[in-house]
Amino acid sequence: MDATHRIKKAAATLMVGFLLAIAFAASAQAGSGTTQGMTQQQWNAAKARAQAINRYYHLGRYSPQAQALQAEKRKYEAVDRYYHLGRYAVVSASSPFDWADVGIGVGAAVGTLLLAGGLTTLALRRRTITKSPFTSPTA
Repeated sequence: MDATHRIKKAAATLMVGFLLAIAFAASAQAGSGTTQGMTQQQWNAAKARAQAINRYYHLGRYSPQAQALQAEKRKYEAVDRYYHLGRYAVVSASSPFDWADVGIGVGAAVGTLLLAGGLTTLALRRRTITKSPFTSPTA
């Protein structure tokens, strides 16, 4: 029984070590950011070759879906340009908001409130005078 536990423990330790080695090796290769032994000219040639293969086999940005998406973007950009929308919008420097109109509107509203308040006060005073509790009904 003791040998079985030792074998399981050793296998688990080896598995953890193996997984850590794989993780560190992958991060070491991905983290360098260099072309790993290629000159700039070789790297540019590899990129050009990959782009030519993508164009030939209609992959990546050369796929029919990507081409349709680009055509749709160009169409929407033309519509925006024609109707002056989005980044083609024409923004005027002066604001159409006129503060003089605001002053007239506020003055009219305050005047209306004062008139309504005065009429209400006048109506309430007349009402209290005519229906006073101190006057006799016969007099």
